[in-house]
Amino acid sequence: MSAINQITIGIAGHIDHGKTSLVHSLTGKNTDNLKEEIKRGMTINIGFAHLNEQICLIDVPGHENFIKNMIAGVCNIDFALLVIAADDGIMPQTLEHFEILTLLGIKSGAIVINKIDLVDKEWLDLVKNDVKEHFKNSFIDIDNIFLTSTLKNTGVDDLKNYLFNINVVEKFDRGIFRMFVDRVFSKTGFGNVVTGTVSSGNIKIGDKIKISPQNKLVKIRGLQSHDNKVDVVKAGDRGAINLHSLDKINILRGNHLSTIDTVSISENAIVKIKIISKYIKKIKDNQRVRFLLGTQEVMARIYILKKIDNIDEMIFLVKFEKKIISCFKDRFIVRSYSPVNTIGGGSIIDVNVYGKWKMNKEYGSLLFDERNNDSNLIKLIIQNNIDKVYNLEEISQKLGLSKSITRDYVNKNNISVYGNHENPWFITKLQKKNIYKKLLDFLEQFHVKNKYSKGVSKEQINNIFNYNIVLLNDLLKEFIKEDDINCDKELYFLKKFDIKLSNQDKNIYEKVFKHLNNEKFNTSSIKELADLNNCNESKLLSLIKIDDSIITINNNYIITKLNYKKLLDIINLYFKN
Repeated sequence: MSAINQITIGIAGHIDHGKTSLVHSLTGKNTDNLKEEIKRGMTINIGFAHLNEQICLIDVPGHENFIKNMIAGVCNIDFALLVIAADDGIMPQTLEHFEILTLLGIKSGAIVINKIDLVDKEWLDLVKNDVKEHFKNSFIDIDNIFLTSTLKNTGVDDLKNYLFNINVVEKFDRGIFRMFVDRVFSKTGFGNVVTGTVSSGNIKIGDKIKISPQNKLVKIRGLQSHDNKVDVVKAGDRGAINLHSLDKINILRGNHLSTIDTVSISENAIVKIKIISKYIKKIKDNQRVRFLLGTQEVMARIYILKKIDNIDEMIFLVKFEKKIISCFKDRFIVRSYSPVNTIGGGSIIDVNVYGKWKMNKEYGSLLFDERNNDSNLIKLIIQNNIDKVYNLEEISQKLGLSKSITRDYVNKNNISVYGNHENPWFITKLQKKNIYKKLLDFLEQFHVKNKYSKGVSKEQINNIFNYNIVLLNDLLKEFIKEDDINCDKELYFLKKFDIKLSNQDKNIYEKVFKHLNNEKFNTSSIKELADLNNCNESKLLSLIKIDDSIITINNNYIITKLNYKKLLDIINLYFKN
């Protein structure tokens, strides 16, 4: 059995190829539970049944009109069974389902050729050969093709034993709870109950979680998994969750449950999309598409940021017509608006990206080069807004990852960490270089405009950065270790800068100093001193501040440092006596 606790198996295929009857033969349960499904003899919604306590089967719709329900069903599966009727062979929805499973990144699966009681051996061999040829070099295990007849219960036990022993790739766990809602109903005496497949993390009875996009907090009143009451549901589980809220919330399919303050609502996203070969030349900028992620479906516009000839994977900016929940590495499917066809699928890279088109194109090009390296992608996400410094909480929420997993990614990339351990700031080398250059430019301009001022205060510097003061302190301490910047008495200045006074300025300064020293404690005002030296007040004020020999208080009371010390001595003596 797999190392993970729960395995979800998706059963896909063309309409009327026997998916639902196969689930019934395996589990004894009929997944067509809607009146319309039973009446029409086809699966419209998603059906669920349990093979045992660890294995859940999802029966997804085969009819082309219900493809969006099929995508919702397979978005969290670990293993796919592609069902093909022996009398029909490979059909259009067989191929589309296979393409969707591939685009969603499903790593393992097998083929079931059903209804073998309807064909002879010669025809069956032709179908088997066709299947092997068509699905070779894919995630499908063509060495294990199961031949079944649900009518005569042939081959079902062999398939069941195979499923009991499959090994699947362990799910990517974000360290936070996430689940898209696929069904909602009310139960008398209990209130709202929602169902879905837990894609990440876990929750227990009594926990508070957030429902999006309503952005409301709800409390877990009860949990069920595999038709049993449980205390906890975790990644891979099919969960039924009884929610309690003091507010009246209209919960719908496509809503999202998550740990509080861990995911963002997206207006747009930068994504990588693998385009199905026959549609590559038909993709256009500003094309309207159907975007399916989890159990959400929204209309969107796609814009090509980066493509290379002979490569079927591209980087797009996607602008959603309705806000959705999407996070780094979320898988999705893109379908054309009309006629409705599956044209590609991929994963989210970054969300809520703003800026000029040229900058986004450059960003898209960088992302394309690193599209298969998660750690490097996160580094690019952190530094994309070159002036924005993310702390741990902010970047974790942007990515939809726990703080510990975010830290692990950051540590792999030699990104500088500043501030406290609980919620530090992350700065890449490129960002640090940009901040340093910005500071040098600011000091250069300041010295040009203020040739009599020694330097600038920390507060003046932060007017251009607007950083947390702890972060700014850490950065300035690091920067003054370089060769360009110095600090003296909490004033920052370029090392190459030196106050140079003309002979006239020196004479004015010396004359003012002598005058103030003679006045002792009853000093002249700035205006009086300016008139005395035949210069303007601002220039005089700048001159007397070039060093600490003259002290000014509120630019009104002016005294030499020598007289200031004498005044202190008099005051000290007075209180001593």
